[in-house]
Amino acid sequence: MSSPPDTAKATIAALTEAFSGLSPALQAAARHIIDHPREAGVLSMRALAIKTSVHPNAFVRLARQIGFDGYDEMRERFRDFVVTDGLGGFRDRARWLQVMAAKGGSAAILGGMAAAIADNVERGFQKQDVAVLEKTCDAILEAKTVYVLGLGSAYNLAHQFWYVTRMAFGHMVPIPRHGSHPIDDLATVGGDDLMIALTFQPYRAETMAAVRMAKRRGARVIGITDSVTSPLAREADQALICPTHTPQFFQSQAAVTALLEALIALLVARAGEDAQARIEAFHAERLAAGIYEEDTRLGALG
Repeated sequence: MSSPPDTAKATIAALTEAFSGLSPALQAAARHIIDHPREAGVLSMRALAIKTSVHPNAFVRLARQIGFDGYDEMRERFRDFVVTDGLGGFRDRARWLQVMAAKGGSAAILGGMAAAIADNVERGFQKQDVAVLEKTCDAILEAKTVYVLGLGSAYNLAHQFWYVTRMAFGHMVPIPRHGSHPIDDLATVGGDDLMIALTFQPYRAETMAAVRMAKRRGARVIGITDSVTSPLAREADQALICPTHTPQFFQSQAAVTALLEALIALLVARAGEDAQARIEAFHAERLAAGIYEEDTRLGALG
């Protein structure tokens, strides 16, 4: 590279482009910077090394890989990012988080989780391109069958997406079905079909096997995942990236849930009056069957 990237955005783009050719240690360092650019601007190289379980020198070698003389020069690219895209403008939220942290104990844990979830949701929506989401919705609406796949922590997300969308769209199919493997449910997948697959770190091998099978059969794949460096993002026809970071040992699904709910809203809006009529008929049948405790159109996702 003749000259190093001159902005945080360009640095992230360079790291993303170089990712597949990096060693495992450099990939771990690159993934953390790509997914958590604020930390790259405020944490020391040693602190980042501890978080990513790599030697600090990995960040030096990574910086040189994309044209910088060293890590400090690359880190400078993220200084303005922290100021302009960080939490500093939201004074009330910042004050509340500071108070919670000062209290320590459970209050600090609650404050830390609140900050992480709010940041994930905000960044999750900032990452989306409206035109891309519209094209994604059109592809879903035009497909013959839409297979919705999630395993492990992604299972509930995928199932909820199917559970709601089936009210308006009859071509949604959740996989895997009980007692089967994902590829068992793809026996008839073809070029007119589409798969929506979800997987997050650590990425599920069964999910990727099903994705590759669907693509071999000619189906399109929309991937929903947590990093542009994930195998799903690299292999899907269209990837929607949503952060899942928390200060705890588990991932947060809040931002992914918010993105899926927004996608459902866009689907119904783009489908028009027919979709609304199907939703109304769905709930009319439930009301007639006595499924709902009260005769109300509110809380219609029960």
